[in-house]
Amino acid sequence: MPVRIGAVSPMDNAMEAIGEAFAELWPEAELFHVLDESLYLDFAGGKPQTDETGERVSRLLHYAADCKADGLLFTGSVFGRWVEAARADMDIPCLTSHEAMIEEAFTHGARLGILTTVSGSLKCLVDDIDRYSKEHDKPITITDHIEDAARPIILAGDIETHDRMVADAADKMTDCDCLMLGQFSMANAISKFTDMPDRPVLTSPHTAVRKLKRLLG
Repeated sequence: MPVRIGAVSPMDNAMEAIGEAFAELWPEAELFHVLDESLYLDFAGGKPQTDETGERVSRLLHYAADCKADGLLFTGSVFGRWVEAARADMDIPCLTSHEAMIEEAFTHGARLGILTTVSGSLKCLVDDIDRYSKEHDKPITITDHIEDAARPIILAGDIETHDRMVADAADKMTDCDCLMLGQFSMANAISKFTDMPDRPVLTSPHTAVRKLKRLLG
């Protein structure tokens, strides 16, 4: 039987990114999607994240687990703490959107670059990096940039322009040991990046697939 992975997403463009990462890195896995766009609509509309948000995330993840999943991935970058709470009673791997990317980043060096298009994603990622740094006693420095003008463009459906803006911003971020793309929706832009062998680029979907494959494959 193939390994079955459930990907829970608050935006449909994240579904495309994770699907492409599985097709590239682990095509043998059986991938299914669970989409609830109301989570992102609440976040984008400024609705505070409360215990009710956590309960909704938990219900989605447990529903996905009940669909005979061997492993789970939540693709929303600002919901990590709710995912961690929801997986506490699970007996299968359940990853937050960027925990695998953080783990890989620390193997490349102490100077981490982060590129996002949303400030909330940057804050969540930096908070989790800081926590990981303290837990593993590995000091780091962070260089970050928010290409916020690209976000409304991809939401309007212009992926090509979004990806070019992300790539242009990424090409200016060279003073780091690796560059992390802070959202699943940014992953496809990597094809437009200037190749810099000394500065690997990490994406949430690719690192998540690699970790799930190590754990389950």
